[in-house]
Amino acid sequence: MISVVVVFLMLFVMALFVIQPLFLKPGLEIKDIEKSSAALKQRKKILYKQIKELDMDYQLGNIQDDDYGQTRNELKKEVAEILTILNR
Repeated sequence: MISVVVVFLMLFVMALFVIQPLFLKPGLEIKDIEKSSAALKQRKKILYKQIKELDMDYQLGNIQDDDYGQTRNELKKEVAEILTILNR
């Protein structure tokens, strides 16, 4: 008898977990949370560090020209997007 109750309780909890997103407010997205000023500033610092490390690896000859140019442009583009958001 107890095992039947436990099984039904587990099924109920799993059903609540599955249908929970249906009851959340629309417009509340993870992207909105990530766009907080502090998170963007932290991401900007990380990107600058990645660019610096990429430059150093390129100067040491660890990265080919094509990979270096493409990766550096992608990192710079992401930094530019973050700066645009922060300066609004």
